[in-house]
Amino acid sequence: MTRLDAYAEIRAFFDRAAEGWDENACHDPDWLRGVLSRAGLRPGDAVLDVGCGTGVLIPYLLDLVGPEGRVHALDISPAMLERARAKGRARAGGEPVTYHCAPAEAIPLPDGSCAAAVCYSAFPHFPDQALAVAEMARVLRPGGRLIVAHPDSREEINRFHAELGGPVGGHALPDDETMTDYVRAAGLVLTSLTDGPGGYLLVACKPA
Repeated sequence: MTRLDAYAEIRAFFDRAAEGWDENACHDPDWLRGVLSRAGLRPGDAVLDVGCGTGVLIPYLLDLVGPEGRVHALDISPAMLERARAKGRARAGGEPVTYHCAPAEAIPLPDGSCAAAVCYSAFPHFPDQALAVAEMARVLRPGGRLIVAHPDSREEINRFHAELGGPVGGHALPDDETMTDYVRAAGLVLTSLTDGPGGYLLVACKPA
């Protein structure tokens, strides 16, 4: 399967899943706030939400960057993005959110344009994970941070995808050594990597 075929298959899967996605998902607000606190965001910052899905993180990110900041919400699925946009329209108008329909391996933003890149519950679905990390690193400004997070452990995530089968059956979160290699190859410094019953969290920083 070519990368373009993989993109098309993943897009179709998440387009089909978009309608009932929020009803079937559960997110712990306190856990999310704790994860996002590691991004080091301040009012006025620009942040990239990679694999944003239906926009779960957007309200939390807006709280951190404020009305003078900017949230870039990126996803490969048009249906997921439309649901994220609909939530934005239901909230107060004028929110500083820009939506991008694109893969993580080809982020349509300039070099050094973001204070942080956050990838929540999406990393296993990227066909070229090394390139995705390199792209997220590219758009970080010096001192910017990369966050890769999941509410479950790597073992649980990978088992879930294997049992689910279909287009995502082979999607997996890599082992620690592989993730560390991706981070270093992208020119980032690994700050921490934790994996266990409390979830998965990788934090890396772009040297200042």
